Amino acid sequence: MAFFIWKDSFNIGIEEIDQQHREFLGLLNEYYEVVSLSKTATLDHELVNKLKSYVSMHFDFEVNLLKNTGYVETEEQLKQHNYFESRISELESSMVQGNAEALNAVFTFLRDWFLNHVLESDRKYVPYVTKQQILEKK
Repeated sequence: MAFFIWKDSFNIGIEEIDQQHREFLGLLNEYYEVVSLSKTATLDHELVNKLKSYVSMHFDFEVNLLKNTGYVETEEQLKQHNYFESRISELESSMVQGNAEALNAVFTFLRDWFLNHVLESDRKYVPYVTKQQILEKK
């Protein structure tokens, strides 16, 4: 059973970013299912690595897009991404060692990240990036 269901209101208007956010949401649902169905409160390394790898790829794509368009708050976006990656790394050993509280804390962190960063911070750059892309096509 999915915890998150993608809504059109989640779209920020940049198709490739929206697609990546949908995939991230899919990983959150996968994480939720593993944690909620697990009797031992363990999470295998494969899912943790899959999540970390996907997020790293998405962050790289997003930051490159922002740098290429000259977005003035790229460094702030990068700081937020670095915080996310460091926080996940801090929690990783607890995730795979079966600490149920840590598994729930990670899910809460991931959920809040999606709701706050993706749905708020990412929306800030959309008008700028869209305008730059239109100007480049002219």
